Amino acid sequence: MIGTTSFAQTVIYDNGPIADLIGGGAAGANASTLHDGMGTYGAGHAFSSGFRVADDFIVAAGTTVLIDSLVFYAYQTGSGPISSISEVNVRIWNGVPEDGISTVVFGDNTTNIMITTEWSGAYRTGDVGAAACPAATCVDRPIMRNACTVGTTLTPGTYWIDWQTAGTGASGPWAPPVNLGAGVTTTGNSKQYDPAGLVWNDLFDGSLLTEAQGLPFLVVGTISTGINETVVNNNVTVFPNPVSQSAMVTINVPVAKSDNLTMTVVDILGNIVRKIENISDRQFEFKRGSLSDGVYFYEMTNGSEILKNGKIVLQ
Repeated sequence: MIGTTSFAQTVIYDNGPIADLIGGGAAGANASTLHDGMGTYGAGHAFSSGFRVADDFIVAAGTTVLIDSLVFYAYQTGSGPISSISEVNVRIWNGVPEDGISTVVFGDNTTNIMITTEWSGAYRTGDVGAAACPAATCVDRPIMRNACTVGTTLTPGTYWIDWQTAGTGASGPWAPPVNLGAGVTTTGNSKQYDPAGLVWNDLFDGSLLTEAQGLPFLVVGTISTGINETVVNNNVTVFPNPVSQSAMVTINVPVAKSDNLTMTVVDILGNIVRKIENISDRQFEFKRGSLSDGVYFYEMTNGSEILKNGKIVLQ
């Protein structure tokens, strides 16, 4: 959904893939395999244990980022494809967590901000051909994709996100590492909080011991460079917003019968949930219908021209 202007609302940062075998898992699902002697399925970050995990991302110079939501990944062994994840709490730091210099700029370590949880379509598995849980058949560890509502603005700099997850299952939850496939065993620079030692440690694979691991997450929101934002924002308005049952969408530019106006609505994971085509009036009613509560993003286009990227909140 990145348009031709300086205003874009989409997945603005992806910290890395979770799966190395696309379509290579059970029943054609994706698989995130242990490979090259790696031995850690996932990092502990369960609310019940006190462990947490963290990884960093950069807001580039000359930009401002509005984070609408964050997406994390976790599994509980034996949960099945129906998610057992019940809670995620998140903090964003303006530096390395608890280094004596950095401070929390968003969130806390108790508030549940998860809004959706679903199976990601991938399983965490053993190495291909392994006797225990090989990639081709193992379904013990379905990885869940957990979206959290945020709503905070960040200026240029390096930030660390730290999070903790709870679930109704007996195992974990566990955070699977970034998986870049065979031959790549160092995937990032994430950290894990040890509640016994009250310290953040670098996160390594437990078998290789020196191979630093990254953790997959997505940042969804808006990147702004400060150019043409006012013009783009005024092209389309949605009122009321948040939306209970319906809202009026007003196009604040001339509309001709020959125009090819389309409104596309996606969820926070980028899935198209509504597409309204052949719009011929400057004002029309948007009805939520069966859409669940949550944050959605819309794009209004006139042919190849993007009139507006925006956000709709359903509640």
